[in-house]
Formats: sequence, structure tokens, C-alpha cells
Amino acid sequence: MKVGIRDGMLPVPFEESFKQAKDIGFDGIELCMGVNYRQHTLWQDGGIDIVNSLAEDAGIEVSSLSPGGFTAFSFMNPIDSIRSEGIAKLQYLSETCPKVGANVVLVPFFGGGQIKEEHITSSRFIDGFKAAAETAEKHNVYLGIESTINADQHQQIIDQVGSKHVGVYYDMGNATNLGYDSPSEIRSLGSSIVQMHIKDTGGNHAGEGDVDFPAVFKAAHAIGYDSWFVLETPGKDDAIASAAKNMNFVRDNF
Repeated sequence: MKVGIRDGMLPVPFEESFKQAKDIGFDGIELCMGVNYRQHTLWQDGGIDIVNSLAEDAGIEVSSLSPGGFTAFSFMNPIDSIRSEGIAKLQYLSETCPKVGANVVLVPFFGGGQIKEEHITSSRFIDGFKAAAETAEKHNVYLGIESTINADQHQQIIDQVGSKHVGVYYDMGNATNLGYDSPSEIRSLGSSIVQMHIKDTGGNHAGEGDVDFPAVFKAAHAIGYDSWFVLETPGKDDAIASAAKNMNFVRDNF
């Protein structure tokens, strides 16, 4: 088990986030990009080398890539050019992921890109995922769905795409907020979980909200989960102290 943090959770510029994460004690950092993703370092000439240099100098790993802005380019977007751009974005990240030493790309479906029940069996949705998954398979990268649907619905999508390189990026904080039973969902999804965020409810530190972390960690152990836990827990007045507190909570309780 390794503990990472999303770079956006740290109150420093991108270039300083690697060292800051290492100084706190994290094993890795999740690189996040928004709607204007082409401005991110990974899309710039020499950007991959820059990321690798920053990680090497800090002595920290890149845990995963998180294109938060993908939700604006989702597979169900009615405009074909925007939908195609979203697929191309995931394909590029699948190609880039191993070049920075990672193997998971988070695929978010929130807001206007939220997965609706009718999308789950839509050929437009599934075909888009298949196109992205084909590239992920070639590069031994896993696409992790993070969304508002339940475990059974996630599994239905995974089964229809038919690729072992598509799974769930599980967030117990989101699931609990949505009224789902996180420990039961984790046990149900099993090996379909490719990575996990650490988040509690209400913007609280881990262990201080409504998430039943003892049961969540017990379920994670039960399915043999031994990969990254990446913090997406908001900081309080002192973001660095909050990050350290949440990190230590995971290390002390998992």
C-alpha cells in the first residue's frame, strides 16, 4: 500500500508540489488537469521530461493522472468533435502514463458529464469507452471510472466494455454522500477497483466524517487491495497539517 495526494490539494505551484508532497511524507502525487488541459505541463514540448525530473529530484512517484476536465468531453457529448476530443485525450494520457511511471488514468463523470441510467447501455457511451480502452490495453494502463452511479452499474459498464483495463477509481467519501454502502460496494467490485481516493464527508479530515473507515479498510483488505490510496480530502486552515494528518490516518489504520 502506498499513500499519495492530488497535486491540487497542496497550496504550492505545480513545480513545487512534488517536493512538498515528499516533505510531508507521501509516496506519490496524482497529477490533475482541468478543462484547459492543453496548458498542462504534460501537453508541452518536453513536458514529460519535466515531470520525470521533478519527481526524481523530489524522490517521489507519480501515482496516477487525473483529467478532471474530461467531464466536459464525455462519451455522451452530443457534439461529435467534442466527444472525439475526449477520447483522444484519454488515449494520449494512456500513452503518457507509463512514461511517467504510472499506470492509472482517472476517468471522471460528474456535472454535465454525469452518467445517467440510460447511458449505461448506450452504444455511443460503450463504444467511446471501448476506443479509449483499446489504447489503454496497448500501454498496460487502467482507466478508472469515478462517477455518481452505484457499484452494480459500474460493473455493468465494465462488463459491456469487455476490457480488463477498465475499472473503478473508488471514492468512499463520494459513495457515502450518495447513500451507498462503501464497504459492501468495495467487496462487490473486488478486482474491478483499480485505485482509491481517500475522502470523508462534509470536508472533514479522514475519520471525522460519516465514512466508516474501519469497515472500508477491512473490505479493502478482504479483496486484497494493496495499491494506492490517494488523498482527495480538503485541507483546513493549514493545508499542509491537514495533508499530514490525513496521510497518517491512512498509514495508522489500514
